[in-house]
Amino acid sequence: MLWLVYSCTFGAVYGSWLLRWSNPQVTLKNGTLLGSFNPALHQDEFLGIPYAQPPTNDLRFRRPQLLNISWPDIRPATEYSPSCRGVSMSLPGFMQQVLQFRYSEDCLTLNVVRPSGHTQGPKLPVLFWIHGGGLQDGGSGDPRYNMSFIVDESVKMGSPIIGVSINYRLSGWGFLAGSQMNASGNANLGLHDQRMALLWVQENIGAFGGDPEKVTILGESSGASSVGYRILAHNGQNHGLFRAAIAQSGGVVNPSGPLSIPEQDATYSRVLNMTGCLDSTNSMSCLRSASTDSLDRAFLALSFRPVIDGTLVPDIQSRSLREGRFAKVPLLIGTNRNEGTAMAYTAGRLTSNSTDFLSMIKAFDSVKGLSSSAAQVLLEAYTVSLSSDDVASLLGTVKTTPNETFGSLYGRTSIYLGDFFFAAGKRFSAQIWSQHDVPAYSYRFDIVPNGISADVLGSTHFQEVAFVFGNVAGLGYDINPFSLPSDMESRQLRQQSLYMTRMWISFVDTLSPNNPRSKS
Repeated sequence: MLWLVYSCTFGAVYGSWLLRWSNPQVTLKNGTLLGSFNPALHQDEFLGIPYAQPPTNDLRFRRPQLLNISWPDIRPATEYSPSCRGVSMSLPGFMQQVLQFRYSEDCLTLNVVRPSGHTQGPKLPVLFWIHGGGLQDGGSGDPRYNMSFIVDESVKMGSPIIGVSINYRLSGWGFLAGSQMNASGNANLGLHDQRMALLWVQENIGAFGGDPEKVTILGESSGASSVGYRILAHNGQNHGLFRAAIAQSGGVVNPSGPLSIPEQDATYSRVLNMTGCLDSTNSMSCLRSASTDSLDRAFLALSFRPVIDGTLVPDIQSRSLREGRFAKVPLLIGTNRNEGTAMAYTAGRLTSNSTDFLSMIKAFDSVKGLSSSAAQVLLEAYTVSLSSDDVASLLGTVKTTPNETFGSLYGRTSIYLGDFFFAAGKRFSAQIWSQHDVPAYSYRFDIVPNGISADVLGSTHFQEVAFVFGNVAGLGYDINPFSLPSDMESRQLRQQSLYMTRMWISFVDTLSPNNPRSKS
């Protein structure tokens, strides 16, 4: 009998332990979510959580709507949802053959990763990830953005955090604009999705053990630009949605900034024409009933950017900054040494003389606001004022002319494009923060991972992502960035990743990246 009591007790305790660790649950206003336990990292993962109603049928091309339903049963949250529909990007160092994604219009979901069982004690800071991809590609289910490793390292540091990653509408699905859409309040839908996800965090992250008053938004490339739009939205009134921001290879101001509504009217008309909606008396209604295939074909042929709508995107970015109309939150911002090589490599513009270089400058002037005299100044600055030694010093491992197919001015072109798209905006933003006595930290990433040509690309765009997320296993990469022929070199890369991950965690926790040491 004594054995039976012990056996029953052990069974009850073991069953309770198994349920506790295998099936983490969180109850929200909409109902209860069933997550999954990651035993290797001792984490709870809640994946594919809807933060808004599906933007389908009559909600297509409308602002995200509050999730106004209740789940009668426990809702599984154990798999990533499909990514939002978009257009694939071909950028060296970004695209990977190993990645296979599902796509859907029903995609407005987010994911939460936390140290397992953290429901008691102090609420944890939150790192909110906005993926990049040119506002036309990507998704939170990309294994390269796995939040597990950075959350795990935060626990080891003694500074535990919670990770949140989101999907948002892309390409024309999220950034179709024009007078008709703006008049109905439906421009910049992808940015509205991001805001809705932040509102969801404010309302719900406490149930996961997170602190809604300690949210740091993080983005890379167009995700960093999205961070910038968040900072400038509503003329800097962020309504307590975040307390700090990190912008990697992009940021608060960039040359691919917002367009005016009239500039997008022509694009809107082309979409109507390509979907058979041009002669419709109600073009928005027609687009909402158009087939996904017809819209995909139209969006593939066109490009889309946010537009100035007066509220979420109130003005030209540089003017908003100069006038102090931005959220005064601590900022961590930086670039990679060879940001421009990825653009120079894919642009198909082989610059070999001054005429080529000037044509390239004008071709990348996406706002068409560059005067001929200003273009000439830039031409001389990058082709005359920079000596050969200067160019070699700036390029690092990248060769000035890797081979004749790149053009003799490849190195200078990549320097210009890196400055134009990334470095200039980073410096301008940091200066503005300093003028307003708001903390700003700047970094430069200068590492060439495995699988990247040191001669051609170097420390190019996107390469810091694996280091920030601590993805030393190389999840989502065709070639593991950390697997070099030399064990010593591989260890050095992993150590550099560890330090970078800890600096980001330090910023999330203390608002300074300069406290990366363990608290234990």
